[in-house]
Amino acid sequence: MLVSAIATFQAINAQHRAGLAMMQSNNAMLSSIRNIGAGETNFNALHQQDVKNETNNVKAQLMYQMASAWKKHSEAQLKKEIKGLDYKA
Repeated sequence: MLVSAIATFQAINAQHRAGLAMMQSNNAMLSSIRNIGAGETNFNALHQQDVKNETNNVKAQLMYQMASAWKKHSEAQLKKEIKGLDYKA
């Protein structure tokens, strides 16, 4: 039971880390847009940065989905273990 509870808390922590990574990636995208100069803009470098930010965002979304599935599994395992407890002991 304790292992399932710890796994649930670790999954929640992983969800929060992935959510933070998504926010940081979106913030980096907005910063790169905000910092575009009107003069000499290197569109190749801008494209490379955009691809990098989008890749990081997709990775963070995948990590969030995996953490959500892990949390769901851990909570189901915890409920199963709680149901099997003998309270009379």
